[in-house]
Amino acid sequence: MWPLIKNNIQIILSRKSILFLLLFLPVILFSLGLLNNSTSDIRLRIAVHDEDKTSLSQSLSETLARDGSQVKDIAPEDIENSLLDGKEDAVVLIPAGFEAAFLRGEQPEVTLRTLKGQEVVASLKASLDMHLSALNRLREIRRPESGAALVGAMAEAEAGGLRFESRRITEGNVSQSLNFASGMLFYVLTMSMLQATALILQEKHWNTLNRVRQAPVGKFTYLTANFLTAAIFLLANIFFLFLLTTFVMKVKTTPAMYALWFFYGIIWIFFGIFLALVVNSRAVHASIVPIFTTVFAMLGGSFWPLWLMPEFMRKLAMITPHYWANDAMTLIQKGQSLFAQKTDLLALAGFLLLFFALGVFALRRSQSVENFL
Repeated sequence: MWPLIKNNIQIILSRKSILFLLLFLPVILFSLGLLNNSTSDIRLRIAVHDEDKTSLSQSLSETLARDGSQVKDIAPEDIENSLLDGKEDAVVLIPAGFEAAFLRGEQPEVTLRTLKGQEVVASLKASLDMHLSALNRLREIRRPESGAALVGAMAEAEAGGLRFESRRITEGNVSQSLNFASGMLFYVLTMSMLQATALILQEKHWNTLNRVRQAPVGKFTYLTANFLTAAIFLLANIFFLFLLTTFVMKVKTTPAMYALWFFYGIIWIFFGIFLALVVNSRAVHASIVPIFTTVFAMLGGSFWPLWLMPEFMRKLAMITPHYWANDAMTLIQKGQSLFAQKTDLLALAGFLLLFFALGVFALRRSQSVENFL
């Protein structure tokens, strides 16, 4: 079996495009994901659309600016484009009648819009909730007749020693930058593992199977060699990620994260073998893989937070391994061990068994190595 593995590795090393996809692209996209989605060390750009225009609503804007964030007004027609173009990190919508409802003891809703993820939502929500909670307590004590009087009472309380602070937080120590980078890694690992197992098709095109066919090689041995070849490159990816996160980018990771990434890659190696067995054309394989991997990544939450998607799409996302892997990644950051995540692990193990069974089924339908090559 080792000669087959060695032959596969030599083929990959001789093809720079495939070597780049298998060995370097996962690490590159992971790094870019960390850099492009990091908000922990920068001040937010916040736009506020205030339909109430009262002293109380104005105090919300002042609160958001206390941690150094850039706060400005925005017209309603510019909200969507400003978020999509990245001009603003978040938009806060204050409805008309906000002050009057608050003074009546109601809880008027303030809407937050962002494409930056839950980290930004949690930060803004914490600042606004803390401010409104303090104002509500003063309202119950002072019974002010106007929002201006309530804001004035708040200023007096702060001058008298009350300290009100808003700090950027992360929910449960979850780094959305690491989550996004991991999502991108799930996407590219899917593509690279499917490409690694496509050697079954590529070797036929390159006419490098003459030595293999001259030897008494069984189907199982040949496919196992392809599986181990892909697993070797998967391990190399995990090792490079360890070096990157530990010594270069200084990202806080745990062994459970590396185990999750490896387990996820193994799932797609099994699917890649199945796909190579049922697809006879390199052209068909090359057209299927990019579409398949992109759709699954989009649906499974690798490109954007699932909470941005409609409810039926969030339910549909559960048919993808990406959904369960992304959820497991979030729970690992919250301090759970990989083995404590029974639901996510069972779902991922189910995909592994399903893809393995599909591969066995396809293998039994083939008559010989030559037939499916």
